[in-house]
Amino acid sequence: MRAGEILALLGENGAGKSTLMEVLAGLVRADAGGLELAGEAVDLARYGPAEAHARGVGMVHQHSTLVPAMTVPENLAFGAGTRGLRFRAADARARVAALAERLGLDVPLGVAVEDLSAGQRQRAEILRALARGARVLVLDEPTAALTAAETRALFPGLRRLRDEGCAVIFISHKLEEIEGLADRVAVLRRGRLVADLPARESDARTLGRLMLGRELEGLAKPPPRREAGAPPLLALHGLCAPGVREASRLRDVSLALHPGEIVGVAGIDGNGQRELEEVLAGVRPRTAGRLEVEGRELEPGIASLRAAGVAHLSGERERGGLVPGMTVTENLLLKGSRDDRRAFPRGFLDRAAARRAAEHAIARYGIEPPDPDADIATLSGGNAQKVAVARELETRPRVLIATNPTRGLDVGSARFVHAELLGLRERGGAVLLVSTELDEVLALADRVVALVAGRLVPVPPGIDRAALGAVLLGEAA
Repeated sequence: MRAGEILALLGENGAGKSTLMEVLAGLVRADAGGLELAGEAVDLARYGPAEAHARGVGMVHQHSTLVPAMTVPENLAFGAGTRGLRFRAADARARVAALAERLGLDVPLGVAVEDLSAGQRQRAEILRALARGARVLVLDEPTAALTAAETRALFPGLRRLRDEGCAVIFISHKLEEIEGLADRVAVLRRGRLVADLPARESDARTLGRLMLGRELEGLAKPPPRREAGAPPLLALHGLCAPGVREASRLRDVSLALHPGEIVGVAGIDGNGQRELEEVLAGVRPRTAGRLEVEGRELEPGIASLRAAGVAHLSGERERGGLVPGMTVTENLLLKGSRDDRRAFPRGFLDRAAARRAAEHAIARYGIEPPDPDADIATLSGGNAQKVAVARELETRPRVLIATNPTRGLDVGSARFVHAELLGLRERGGAVLLVSTELDEVLALADRVVALVAGRLVPVPPGIDRAALGAVLLGEAA
């Protein structure tokens, strides 16, 4: 890479993108080969994170590495070296605010990181890398948790960094972003470089073929199978629930999902998606309203929802969906002791049956590596998401609450997940798709509603992307 260049690094989940960049950041030791920074060869046998940082290499990872209980300025000061004997919060906040304004990265500075949305945490990670003087900046899927508007706001800052002589490596699965940002594109497939070309000579179809090694088939979406007069599978009546902040508090949310349909809930992060997801997962108390499955009111809690056939695919797998340190088999077993008679035939774990079930899920969902005993933390983001999807769908639920189900997935894996959601719909189930990806909502949903400041806003049938964006921004609401 040259100074003043943005390189897009593409590849399927598990192609080796993150591993290669972690070698550059000193987090993974290479078995062979060489590395030069600013024309100087690096001793890879001794190269580690401290030397990478000293040489101006900064990396923003897929999953947040911020301390949850600290604010953004505290996180930026933490581990960055001391300036005097005392931490001056006002000075730290002023420095971060100036950097955020310069790059167009809007992040609440006085709030603990654990209370930020996924998009806000991602922007804070970028600020931390730049505040430490990075001249080679690696962004590992920085827009996976961002909305289209947030992504557009990020790009001018990255271009400014390029113009100031920074080398930016941008890993993404969103091929449409590459066209408007990158100068050059490199594609990895199964750990090998298969293409290196100017961005102006590439298009989404060509890049998809290079990534997958094949043409991507179109997604067939049959007409909905909803029967006239069929009672709703899931009904929400006047739900209210406290929010992380005032704007995300749920206010009188009412909605019905019928058999054989996908209802899309579109929204900008921080407008109540997390609260709605957690209420429907049984982990956030509601202050008013009721929830019914097939006409029967449910008591609050995880057990009653699972028993009624309501599955939940978490929007943040690293915090609420999977457990690092556990194997693929163990993560597939989570939540299953109450209702999964394959691995718990008499209420006790049958390890052989659990392993057989895991091997079946690995083969069916294409999880790589195909090892039931692999630590979930060693899987790529997309393969980890496949484990989460497999766990929920293998129970054959009647209703699936899916929040950002394809976040961090490559085009092939995302297409597979979309096909699975449509398959549940075809079998007469119902899907509540809560997503910040407008294209995903418009492509999959039979009906769309908007979530704005904790309220559901009706959306007319056939609405286009621009009009839906206006509703989400509150302009039409």
